[in-house]
Amino acid sequence: MSVNKMNNGKWYCSFYYTDWQGSRKRKKKEGFSTQREAKAWESEFLNRMTRNCNMTFKNLVKLYLEDSATRLKPTTLQTKTYTINNRIAPYFNDIPISDVTPAMVRNWQNELINSGIAPTTQHTVNGILSAIFNFAVKYYNLPFNPVARVGSIGKTKGTSMNFWTLEEYKQFIACVDAPIYKMIYELFFFTGLRCGELLALTYNDIDIEKGILTVNKNLVKVKGKTIIQTPKTVKSKRKITLPRFVVEHLQKYVKLLYGYKSSDRLFLVDKYAIARMMNKYCELSGVKKIRIHDLRHSHASLLIHLGFTPTLIADRLGHENVTTTLNTYGHLYPTKQNEVAETLEKII
Repeated sequence: MSVNKMNNGKWYCSFYYTDWQGSRKRKKKEGFSTQREAKAWESEFLNRMTRNCNMTFKNLVKLYLEDSATRLKPTTLQTKTYTINNRIAPYFNDIPISDVTPAMVRNWQNELINSGIAPTTQHTVNGILSAIFNFAVKYYNLPFNPVARVGSIGKTKGTSMNFWTLEEYKQFIACVDAPIYKMIYELFFFTGLRCGELLALTYNDIDIEKGILTVNKNLVKVKGKTIIQTPKTVKSKRKITLPRFVVEHLQKYVKLLYGYKSSDRLFLVDKYAIARMMNKYCELSGVKKIRIHDLRHSHASLLIHLGFTPTLIADRLGHENVTTTLNTYGHLYPTKQNEVAETLEKII
C-alpha cells in the first residue's frame, strides 16, 4: 500500500492489483483530503477487485449497477437505482456484505411492510435486494444469499384492476374537446398501447390503406432527456390492426398539424400532461378516475368481453407469452364450469 502526500497538501494512493482476467495492473487515485480517506478508498477498491466478500454493501451495489448497465435499458436502470438508493441502501450501505444476516434482512422487510407501500412494490424491492446478493454469491464468494433464506414478501400482482367499460369510455370521450387528447385516448382504448409506445408514434408507423399500426419504438425520459429506444421486449415489436374509424380519425388529426412531417412524432406531449387532462375530463364526464395504463387494461377487458382468445390478446398487447395475459386478465374470463358439467352429462 502506498499512500503519500502531494505538493498541494492533498493525498494520493498508488498500488497494483489483479483484475478479473488475472492481469496485474497499477491504479492511482489523487485528491484525498486526508491520509485516512486515501487508505479507505484503496482498501475498498482492492476488496472489489479481489472479489472479497468483506466489501461494504455500498461497494457491492456499485459493482452490481455497473454490471447491470450493460444489460438493462436506461429507464430500467434508472428505476432500479432509485429503488436501491431510497428503499435499500439506507439500511445496509456501510455493512460488510459477509456480515448481513437473515435476521437483518427480516428486520428490513418488516420496516418495508410497515412503511405502507403497496404489496406489489414490497415484492419488487425485495427481489432487487435478493438479486444484489445473488450477484455477490456468484461473483464475490459470498457463501449464501440471506434474502433467499428469509423468503419473499408482498404480492406479485395487485388484488384489483381498474378499467373502463365501453359505455364509460363513450361517456368520457364525449367530453374531450382537444383534438390531440381525443386522438390519444382513442388510440389507448382501441389498441392497448403502452404510453411510451404511443408517444413514440409517427405517421410513418401507420399503414393507412391496410389499417395497420406498427409498434417498433418506445419513448422514455432519462434524467430529463427524451430518448427513443427499442420497445420493452421482443414481443413488444408488433403490428396492430386498427378499426377503420380510428384510421379516419388519425387522417383528420394529422391535417390539423401545422408543418407536420410524417417522420415526426404525432403527439408532442408527455405522460404527465396526458394524465392531468385525463383527470380533468373524468371530472367533466363523471366517469371514475383511472390511470393511463388502465386504458390498456380497458382494451384487454373489451376484447375479453367480445369473446377473443387469450392468444390473440397477448399478440395485440405485446405480451411475451399467453401466460402473462392469463395471469393478468384470467379473472375477467367468464367461468365455463357449468358448461363443462352439462356437456359431460350429455355425452354420458
